[in-house]
Parts: sequence; C-alpha cells; structure tokens
Amino acid sequence: MTVGVPAPARLPRPFPVLGHAIHLMRSPLRFVETLRSHGDVVRIRLGPQPVHWVNNPDLVRQVLASGSFTRGAQGDKLRIVIGSGLVTIDGDLHRRHRRLMQPAFHRARIAGYVETMRELTTEMTQRWRDGERIEADREFAELTLRVVGKTLFSTHLAGDLVDEVVRSIPLMLRGVGRRIRDPIGLRGKLPTPANREFDSAIRRLRKVVDRIIAEYRAGGDDHGDVASMLLLAHDEETGEGLSNQEISDEVLTLLTAGTETTANILAWAMHHLAERPEVEARLHAEVEAVLGDRAVTAEDLASLRYLHAIVMEALRLYPQAWILTRRALAPVRLGDIELPTGASIYFSPYALQRDPAIYPNPDRFDPDRWADDRSTLTQRPSFVPFGGGRRQCIGDVFAMTELTVALATIAQNWRLERVSGPPVRIDSSSTLKPSHLPMTPRHKPRG
Repeated sequence: MTVGVPAPARLPRPFPVLGHAIHLMRSPLRFVETLRSHGDVVRIRLGPQPVHWVNNPDLVRQVLASGSFTRGAQGDKLRIVIGSGLVTIDGDLHRRHRRLMQPAFHRARIAGYVETMRELTTEMTQRWRDGERIEADREFAELTLRVVGKTLFSTHLAGDLVDEVVRSIPLMLRGVGRRIRDPIGLRGKLPTPANREFDSAIRRLRKVVDRIIAEYRAGGDDHGDVASMLLLAHDEETGEGLSNQEISDEVLTLLTAGTETTANILAWAMHHLAERPEVEARLHAEVEAVLGDRAVTAEDLASLRYLHAIVMEALRLYPQAWILTRRALAPVRLGDIELPTGASIYFSPYALQRDPAIYPNPDRFDPDRWADDRSTLTQRPSFVPFGGGRRQCIGDVFAMTELTVALATIAQNWRLERVSGPPVRIDSSSTLKPSHLPMTPRHKPRG
C-alpha cells in the first residue's frame, strides 16, 4: 500500500477460515446494507480471499465504466457452469461477442418480439379462473421461461427447448446461486443429490440447445429469432462469426440471465400492486386510457409512463444481480484508496438502491420516485439494476419490454389480490425472489 494513502476500512472480528462469509451466508441482505456505515471502501475477507467492498455509488460507477477490471470471482465460477458467454468473458473476446450479439437486441428487433410476449401472457391468464388461487410466482416463472425460449428459437423446434427450459432452468439457477455464495468453492464439488441434479440439468439443456443450433445451421434460414441472428452474424472487422460452441454458451447465458430475473420483478410488482390499491388504480386507469380494449403493441410502450415507473421501482427494490464483482487488472485508485493489481472488488446494487441518504424511506414501494420532477441526478449513479458501463446487461431493453407488455396485458383484464398467510419474504439464495406468492385473480369488469 502506498505510504500516505489511506487503507480501506476493515470490519472487525472475521471468523476463522470463513472470515466474514459467515455473515454473508446467514443474513446476506442485512450484511451488505451494514457495510455502507464502514466507509466508501471496506476491506473484508470471504473465506481466504481479501475483498474490497465498494459502497460509494460514484466509485461503483467508476469501476463499471473503467476498462481496468475483469468480471472477477462471479465470472470465474459461472464460466465453469455456463461456459464462455457475455456474463463470464472479458477483454477483446467480450467486445467481439457483444458486437456480434448487439443486433439481436436492437430496439427494432425487440419490437418484433412484443407479439410473442403478449400472446404468451394472454395464454397464461386464460388459464386463470376468477376467485381461484394461483401460485403467482410460479406462473410468472413459467411465463418468462417460455418467452425466452420462444424468442431464442421461434420455430416448431422450440417445443423441446421450452419444455426442457421449464424443467431444468430452476434447478440450474439454484445450483449457480449455491456456487456463487460459496467462499471456499467446495459445495459444488461434493457428490450431493443437489449437485447431481444440477449437473444433469445442464447436460439436458446443452443437448437440446446444441441439437437445435445444428439444425438451424444446416437450414441457414433467418427465423426472426435471437438464435438466427447469432448464427448469421459476422464481425465487420474480421469477417468471422460465432462457432456453434460459442452460440451454445451464449444461449445458455441468456437462458440463465433472462428468465427467473424477469419473473421475479413481475412477481414483486404484482405483490406491491396488491398491497397498494391506490397505485393499482392509477395503473389500471393508465392502461385503460392508452389501450382501451385493444392489445398492447410496441408503439404503446412509451405512453405507459406510470407502468414504466412501477417497473423501475420494482427494479430499485429488488435488483436481481444483487452482488456484483470485479478484479483489478492494474493498480487502481478508488477515491482515497489505492488497490493493487488483482484486487477483488465487490459491491451490492441492493444496498446502493436502498440507501436512505439517496432514497428517502427506501423500503417503501413508491413509483412516484420516477416522476420527471422527482427523479433527480443524485439517484442515477446509485441505480444499477442492469449493471453499467462496458458490461451493462445486453438484454436490459428486452427485459423492460417484456415486463411492460406482461403488466399491461394482465392489467387490462385482471386484478391480483393477496392471500392471507405468512408474510412474503425475500429469498436471496440466487436472485431476489419472493419466498412464496399465492394470489387470487379477479376478473375486471369492463366499463
């Protein structure tokens, strides 16, 4: 450490062997929030690894915007599971993959997915019966799995994939969560039933994905879906495209990153709408004014401003990537702190987005925070639900579109009421999902 430069603050009393990881495992959300009181940069220990935890939103933005960091510990662990996709790769390889994948997530292309999103949401609601309880979290999980499956592979071949996605992705995500939170790296190596189930789910998914990619490659047609875009893409600088293995890794990455995450935000939004009837009433009034009886289209999305604010507030309270990591490629200065090459950086969007110094009454669901006259510049550096900088989630517009279409389609005809029982808690075992979400659909009368 350079003489005269402050060292990062330290938390007291790490446990033997596990360090502060025991706190992260026992009470993860409470732990990441307590770190902000220890300073802008706090040095802790997760297992044998020293970690520099960044609590200042401006410093977090500096890390996200800089090219001086790799993905870090999360990327190392995820690469073993899902291969070399955008979430796990760095440097020139990341830039090449992002260039090749960007057209598949262009706004004009995403607009073409709106019909699929709307149709699948309508199919879900047509199974509901007025007054009959549903497990809303499970309904939304299956919906988002089917949306991603059908937009990745739009042809009849997608049936196998969608069924396998619905079966295997939840098992895979639970296994990924266990591995990311394991400070020693032992849990994923033990021959436990959960690990065998996890390995089997990945093998099944790989088998289906690889078969469909091979059939798409042989056909050579553009089916108007993400897989076609990836297969047909060529780098303007080199003329090269993605190999089958690279596409398989990217498909698995998209399935992992784009299913449960979106389902959870939809579930939390519906939970809070049931808790706040005045917010629900404003949403229904806006949907009625903008859409009336007709189906939502891509052209309507910009007009659903209050619905957009509801989604933003759900993203603020429940960022799905609630811990992010980076690793320094060279010595770096964060504020008054100098960190060496190889320093491990952690930060928590969850803690940033619930900071009472930035968001008054931070645990309250308040969509009006995102009204034009109340959404201030001081909030923006701390709002990172999709990451930021070079590694901002490539599917952020896709997710926002899917959430808007699904909420608008549901709100046209349905209200979801709370069911009495134990309170809904945050399950942080992988993403931030509701512990359970039983709800009762009520059909809205017209007029």
